Amino acid sequence: MRRAASPLHRAIRMLTVLGATAGMLLAATGTADASAGQWPLDASHFQAERIWALSKGAGVTVAVVDSGVEAAHPDLAGQVLPGTSLLGDGADGRTDTSSDSHGTAIAALIAGTGASSHGKGITGLAPAAKILPVRVTTTSEVTPSLLAQGITWAADHGAQVINVSMGEPDPDPLLKQAVDYAMSKNAVVVASAGNDGQSGNEIMYPAGFPGVVAVSGTDQNNAFWPTSESGPDITVAAPASQIASASDTGQYVEADGTSYAAGYVSAAFALIRSRYPSLTAGQAIRRLIATTGQHANAPSAEMGYGEIDPLAALTSDISAGASTNPLLAPRPATPSPSGTTITWTIAAGILAAILLGLTGWLLVRRNSTGPTRKAPARTTAAPPRPPASGNRRTNTKQQPRAKSPTRSR
Repeated sequence: MRRAASPLHRAIRMLTVLGATAGMLLAATGTADASAGQWPLDASHFQAERIWALSKGAGVTVAVVDSGVEAAHPDLAGQVLPGTSLLGDGADGRTDTSSDSHGTAIAALIAGTGASSHGKGITGLAPAAKILPVRVTTTSEVTPSLLAQGITWAADHGAQVINVSMGEPDPDPLLKQAVDYAMSKNAVVVASAGNDGQSGNEIMYPAGFPGVVAVSGTDQNNAFWPTSESGPDITVAAPASQIASASDTGQYVEADGTSYAAGYVSAAFALIRSRYPSLTAGQAIRRLIATTGQHANAPSAEMGYGEIDPLAALTSDISAGASTNPLLAPRPATPSPSGTTITWTIAAGILAAILLGLTGWLLVRRNSTGPTRKAPARTTAAPPRPPASGNRRTNTKQQPRAKSPTRSR
């Protein structure tokens, strides 16, 4: 689970994995049907079979700036390009040595082929896209300067979409510079909003930077996932609850978190940029936000412009519009945060600035907690979530999660 932090640590924590609040192993062998857990792809949600008749993301490179990607996983075989590790280990990013399979899981949601388990493995929303792995961490934390280097490297090596499932409450200038550089290279930068919606709910960066596609989470009922962070930065929402994906051991995990929501949004951009290769990054963003489900002309704090609808984004007859990124323009007015939130944000910013001057560095944590592994059986539908109770995670599983071993993010 996401590590608890004192107020002081919260002020300096930087980026954390925006991925799982908990998870479990779905399959230890190739005999289990991992595809049964991929509810976002079914006919009641994204309608993947109809999408793939139009686009599978061919010709598009998606960078996963994270813990590396296990290219040897059967569902990712042939999908992962040589990338890099910025950790000084001489690796090319095509292994994942994290304790939680974070980068591997996100990559599989984007471009998994489903080839394992007799064709019933993890299939990504854009199964013909290619993954460019950029390793910036092997744990749950990374410095913002290293993450900035990772984003810059991805932009310089042909990534049309850059997935950053990490966040921090401080708008680090190096990170902002890297994001701006990536956008200048015509890349779409997608970042997860965070999983502290019930405790703190700070704006996280890079999601909070202008131009970045900031992603909150939804559940199987297309409702806002209450653990997701919300705020004036949110662009769109995507599935974040009970998400099945690949592990770094050739197996499967189920987990919750906006890390995975960001992966689905990155995959949606791969589909769009493959079907409409002449679109600029800004035009691709405009198409996605104009075709959301539950569409809102003025973005809400929870869902932004709405939950993504990749099929509508591929089929709607809308003009390309201006080439510029629409998220760089001032947002339509949204309700102001409460006085308590404003006070906390200011206090956290002051503490972060003081500590930055004393230490010269801050930790960046990936925005998720870790998966707990378990044996195969799982359900494909979840009951409505109960009202948020103040816990950092609301468990709606119909069967209890296994408690050992537990991986934390």
